Amino acid sequence: MAVARLKGDPRIGITGMRKRIFPDGDTMKEKVHKLVQQLVEVERFKFYKDVDINSLMAMAPIGVSGGRGVKDKETWHLIEDLAKAAGASIGSSRPAAETLKYVPVQRYVGMSGQKFKGNLYFAIGISGAIQHLKGIKDASRIIAINKSKKAPIFSHCDYGIVGDLEEVVPLLIEELNALSKEELTFPYPKIKKAPIPRPSRIGPQYVCLGCGYKYVPEEGNKDADIPPETLFEHLDPEFTCPDCGEAKDRFIKLTFRNN
Repeated sequence: MAVARLKGDPRIGITGMRKRIFPDGDTMKEKVHKLVQQLVEVERFKFYKDVDINSLMAMAPIGVSGGRGVKDKETWHLIEDLAKAAGASIGSSRPAAETLKYVPVQRYVGMSGQKFKGNLYFAIGISGAIQHLKGIKDASRIIAINKSKKAPIFSHCDYGIVGDLEEVVPLLIEELNALSKEELTFPYPKIKKAPIPRPSRIGPQYVCLGCGYKYVPEEGNKDADIPPETLFEHLDPEFTCPDCGEAKDRFIKLTFRNN
């Protein structure tokens, strides 16, 4: 599948390392077709028939959620129809449930709401607030559809389509309805998250003499607010081991044959 990738070097964000791939095409129909083709023929995702869209999101292999981008209650039927076509559990962003009242409040997905840990999550018209992203961080793949190319969700998805959901979703439903569906049984086959590529070495690694913690400059240390690609010598002189608190001068340099 020919694709366009989001510009910029992808990082491990709230939802982990994501592919951030945007299917290309001259028309929206072609983009949607390539997306579904990638999911079915390359990634081997399964879609299901006769699934209750109000089933528990935490147990579902597929989730479909809508957000503020769904302009009114009448348009919400597109989210429901997509969930039925995919064999998915339906959810929403918190504002779509609490403020817009498109679904009961107990169906919103997020840090303080439902959690999705299944194979495939569709975020439709959802901008990508942190609390929502934390509720889907364990999804194997995240698909985002939003009309704003600057929506934060696109930095945290595996596949994205920039477009009006009222155009994109009917095309997606049409593609899914043309597929052969399976009966959903538990436990369903779990698809692994995309592997995190090993970064190229940019400098030596250092090991703490106190506890054996290894500082890898290509990775930095998220918990210590040290960004990736920070060399050990560029760390603050007051840096201490994140695990045991030993001072920076209590680290020794690891030597590799090709150093």
